[in-house]
Amino acid sequence: MLFSHIFIALIPFFLVGAVGILISTKEEEKNVMQHTAQMVGQVQQTVDIYVNSIEKTVNMLIETIHYKELSTQELQTEQQWEKYKKELEQSLKTVSDTHDEIAGVFFATEKGFYASTGMSRVSRDPFLLESWYQEAAANPEEMQILSDTTGRNIMTDATYSIDDVFSVAKAVAEPGTGEIMGVILLDIKHDIISSAIQGASIGNERFVFVLDSQDQMVYAPTNQVVYRINPQWLSDEKMPVTARINGEKFQIRYQQSEYTGWKFVSVASFQEIMHGTNVMLVIFGTVLIITLFIVLLVAFQLSKTITQPIVGLAHLMKETEKGDLSVRFQGDYQDEVSELGRKFNHMLERIQKLLDAVYQEQEKKRKAQLKVVQEQFKPHFLYNTLDTIGWMAREHKAYDIVHLVDALTNVFRVSLSRGKDYITIEEELRYISNYLYIQKIRYGSKVLYEVQTDEESKKVYAPKLILQPLVENAIYHGVKMKRGEGHLKISVQRRGEDVLLEVEDDGRGMDAEKVRQLTDLLNKPSESEQNQSFGLFYVKERLRIRYGEKFQVTVASEKEKGTKVSVIVPAEYQEEGKGGQDEKKI
Repeated sequence: MLFSHIFIALIPFFLVGAVGILISTKEEEKNVMQHTAQMVGQVQQTVDIYVNSIEKTVNMLIETIHYKELSTQELQTEQQWEKYKKELEQSLKTVSDTHDEIAGVFFATEKGFYASTGMSRVSRDPFLLESWYQEAAANPEEMQILSDTTGRNIMTDATYSIDDVFSVAKAVAEPGTGEIMGVILLDIKHDIISSAIQGASIGNERFVFVLDSQDQMVYAPTNQVVYRINPQWLSDEKMPVTARINGEKFQIRYQQSEYTGWKFVSVASFQEIMHGTNVMLVIFGTVLIITLFIVLLVAFQLSKTITQPIVGLAHLMKETEKGDLSVRFQGDYQDEVSELGRKFNHMLERIQKLLDAVYQEQEKKRKAQLKVVQEQFKPHFLYNTLDTIGWMAREHKAYDIVHLVDALTNVFRVSLSRGKDYITIEEELRYISNYLYIQKIRYGSKVLYEVQTDEESKKVYAPKLILQPLVENAIYHGVKMKRGEGHLKISVQRRGEDVLLEVEDDGRGMDAEKVRQLTDLLNKPSESEQNQSFGLFYVKERLRIRYGEKFQVTVASEKEKGTKVSVIVPAEYQEEGKGGQDEKKI
């Protein structure tokens, strides 16, 4: 009942919470994606504006160069170029100083002359062989944006490095004829990109980097993740890509500028995307724990008044089943469960009284039987008396009496066996031989017998006096009742892991109904009062106590032909180095 209350109370809570979290997660992810798209678009537009302003600056510089009639000056000597170079570099420096984003300006002509601010020539190789010069000259109407500034025949001043800039280049053409007079090259600091990115709200776990149209890196923040992103993932602007990098999950999307051709790539950690959801999960978990505590408290109080008496009574019944009759049900209510508990207490009291009575009766019976045995059977007195009789018989040379007394002594000795309940087959057969000798003295030729066994079976242990009741029945109900000589055969043989003991006579035998009754007596549970053969009942019970169901007794008999009783028991040997009643089965 306690768990059912909790289950019922938490079902709507879990349903509402799960649906709420699912919807919130979807909305949070949607909002993050929209914000990321807006942020990337904002960065892209800002950079486009910056680059457009740079292009205007380049055009202004080209107009300045035109006004100086560069074409005329290029026709003069190198000394004349040096004079013009100073005036041109002054104009370039004025523009560079008024634009912080310009790191350096370089103007090169087809004749190999150049003017610059912040940059200088490395070698005297022709500028016509430079890729930046060729690209600008091939497209004089367009400004070329160069993300890779390595490998140029130009070196920068110590104030900046080529890794911190990208370049733009545009051809300078004669206004009238369109003849290419040179190319102007500007190194632009990455600051315009980083300030555009910083101007957008990108969060703590997001960053933006820039690739050119050839997927070459233009700008990247200092980050271990950025260089692990494969540009081949960027194939669709509308579909973000999910990737796991360094064990962390990221969402990657990009937007490409039509003006510059650059790709502005946004990388957002799912940890930030799921931040709102995680907060909701914490709140939900806290509310769940509080709700669970309240439900537990209320459900416990309800179940305590309803189910506690039933649970207590069931526990008492289990303790009673284990044999503890001292338990009692404690209940002061006037309900059905309390009434049942009081009846249960009354039942236990009656059972305890009955057990006490049975115990007292059995104790009295045991003491009485022990008293009778003690009074009627004195082993030492009996041995001494038999020894005296045997000594007197020897004095009178009555050797038949001597043999009889010796046999009787051996019978009693095996019967007592120093208190042991289990003896070897060899001792059992010695007892049977002495017993049969006494019976032969009594009945003469009525009892002729033979005893057979193999050497392996002699050391097997079995309950003592198992064969004696069978032999006694064979004499009194078999050979004694026939005319003429009677024959008994007692044999013991090893059969695999068992031992077969057989008692066979050629007496009067039994009919089929009697055989069936004896078979039932020897193989089915019964009380001694329910049968008329205490000896056979004794054999069966001792075998059952020792071997459980691992024994077998069979009776075969024919009228006027004889009877054979077979007993099969497991072969057990005494462990080496032990005595008493410890045996080991093989």
